[in-house]
Amino acid sequence: MADARRSDTSTPTDQLPDEIYIAFVDGLLSDVVPVVLFSAIAVTFGEIAGAIAARQPILFYAAASQLLIAALRLYFVGRHARCVPSATVEIARKQERIFSFGALLSLLGLSLWTLLAFSVTDNSFAQFIGVSMTITYAFSLMSRSYAIFRGVNMQLVVAFVPLSVAMVVAGGWYPVGIVVGIVPLVLYMKGSSQRLRANFNEVIAAQQRAATLAARLDTALNNMSHGLCMLDGSGRLILMNDQALRIFGVGPDVALVGAHVNSILRGLVHGNIIAPSQHALLAHALLDGDAGADVMVPFETRDGRAFEVTIHRMKDEGSVVVIQDVTERRNAQLEINRMARFDAVTDLPNRRSFEDELARALRPNRDLVSGMTVMFLDLDDFKQVNDSLGHRTGDKLLTEIARRLRAIMGPRDLVARWGGDEFVILHHNGEGRPVTPAIARRIIEEVSRPVVIDGSEVVVGASIGSATAPDDGVTPDALLSNADIALYAAKADGRRGWRAFEKAMDTKIQVRRLIELELRAAVANDAIDVHFQPIVDVKTRRIVAFEALARWRHPVRGPVSPAEFIPIVEEIGLMEELGAGVLRRACAACASWPDDITVSVNLSPSQFRNGNIEKAIAEALQSADLAPERLDIEITESTLLDNRRDVRGTLDALRSRGLRVSLDDFGTGYSSLSYLLSFPLDRIKIDRSFTIGLGIQERASILVESVAAMSRKLGMTVLIEGVETERQMRIIEALGTIAEVQGFLFSPPVPQSAVPVLLGRGSGKKAAA
Repeated sequence: MADARRSDTSTPTDQLPDEIYIAFVDGLLSDVVPVVLFSAIAVTFGEIAGAIAARQPILFYAAASQLLIAALRLYFVGRHARCVPSATVEIARKQERIFSFGALLSLLGLSLWTLLAFSVTDNSFAQFIGVSMTITYAFSLMSRSYAIFRGVNMQLVVAFVPLSVAMVVAGGWYPVGIVVGIVPLVLYMKGSSQRLRANFNEVIAAQQRAATLAARLDTALNNMSHGLCMLDGSGRLILMNDQALRIFGVGPDVALVGAHVNSILRGLVHGNIIAPSQHALLAHALLDGDAGADVMVPFETRDGRAFEVTIHRMKDEGSVVVIQDVTERRNAQLEINRMARFDAVTDLPNRRSFEDELARALRPNRDLVSGMTVMFLDLDDFKQVNDSLGHRTGDKLLTEIARRLRAIMGPRDLVARWGGDEFVILHHNGEGRPVTPAIARRIIEEVSRPVVIDGSEVVVGASIGSATAPDDGVTPDALLSNADIALYAAKADGRRGWRAFEKAMDTKIQVRRLIELELRAAVANDAIDVHFQPIVDVKTRRIVAFEALARWRHPVRGPVSPAEFIPIVEEIGLMEELGAGVLRRACAACASWPDDITVSVNLSPSQFRNGNIEKAIAEALQSADLAPERLDIEITESTLLDNRRDVRGTLDALRSRGLRVSLDDFGTGYSSLSYLLSFPLDRIKIDRSFTIGLGIQERASILVESVAAMSRKLGMTVLIEGVETERQMRIIEALGTIAEVQGFLFSPPVPQSAVPVLLGRGSGKKAAA
């Protein structure tokens, strides 16, 4: 672009970039044949008219020369027109020289005819014809070949030097016309050609850049793993990438762009690619709906492939359609569903099946007078079998143990594989049936018998713990928990034994309950501390925000990891209360900081499920008198998976109030690109697991750079977590696409009282020091 701009004063055409130069020459000569022909005819007739008026034969001969010049020009220009585009820059340069020479020759012939007219006759008509045609022809050539730097100057010389000489030859007042008319005209034409040349070069350069960008975009679109289509407001296809063609089994030679979506879908039905029911479903989703609303539609093709279509309707009409192949995920889900009830190794019911059956057996309207027993069985020394003989032998052993257990238990009993080397049994007690101690002894004896597998004799033992309803519990959780406690007691006794649950074994439960009570009290009394970790701007290395993090210091155990107490808080249903408290304290703290410092608060999926998150945020902001723009909320991918429609609505409502939304730990979960299209996000937080590999693993650096660049182009800022070394920071700075960082290089999470100290030191790096 810089070269094109300088060409208005000094750059000859043949010094332009090759692509621009070839495009200019081809464009100049592409339609010049009729122009040369008609201009030659007009000039020749004008000169003949002047010759007739002056009655000078020499003027007739001079007029005939124009036809010869025009014939030569038409020959060379026509030959070039048949070879457009020019194969090389040398060919284009040669054609420009031929064109320029022909144009100069035509103009020189006309101007010399005018000079001749002034020299051999006093006929004013002939002189007027010559002067007017010379000036007109010079103007027409300049307007067509303005970008030929040397050509324009030569045109001015061959046009106006003979014309000026003619004025001198004429004598009288004619020489005054050189100063009054010709000199200003020459200056005007030269200046006009310079301006036209500059504009032309700028346009050509802009077209070249646009073509380059279009080629890059086309390459990016056609190398996406997702199919991408764009529809206009009337439902006609205006763009479709190669992946979308492959998805629908359509060849690249099939012209779909411009076709209506209904026509395309009917073609897919007729091609036996999709079913008619899918046609109706997709047509409704693609054509109906409000602007700005996003829709996700699953569908399957006739050959068994599964896809998800995410439709984003734009406010200025039209839709962007992303087609994601989820066949593998669907197949995996089908396999999961198939295996949801049975164990793949032993063909026994699995844990889920057992829990469902136990829940049915313990329904409140069931008679538990006769009782039922849950028995946990753990194989002793099974690990040694796996380690010494391999997992294949271990699987065969599990299959044999499962066979023996089924042979022991009655038809009403249920044997299931719990997981690993653990089995669980639901034994129904009753008259004429073996009691639990007898069943346990027989199981231990049978399991302890040697098993011959692939020629090797394998011997393992069994430890069993049991809990009986209703004495040891009337709920599935109580029976399973107490049977598990009894199993650990049996193993503690030396293994290969059985223990029934006793109240004294309840220590583990009591400890857990004590922790729950202490957590309830801590949440109720705001004893869960809120620490703040700085978020630093990459360019300035100054603190721009803090992330609020919950911390618990147990009065006896000391600091307890959030990874330990947060799941307990979730399980006992206190996450909403704890989250509201963290929100209030974070907003109150932020209100005391400088106005350009914001605060980020993590929200859990349970806070969204309860439906009170908007109210909790509004109360926290109002209580602290904090502007919504200073609060960022962070969500995880599990939140998005819960209920896409409800979560989207909540996020839209929060953003409309001015809050920003960040997607935390991006890259560690499902990480579908459809999230970036379907959900209103302002910032992506790249997980620390990627930061560790920066400068060490090339793939980690490429992934970070790609995610950051993609997010930035989608209008989202990027923050990377876990920055711990100056080397990592320099790599991040070099990428140029990451706006913010967070990590121990700058500061660990600190109490609220330490925040002013960090802010007072000016920069995140200094604060870290």
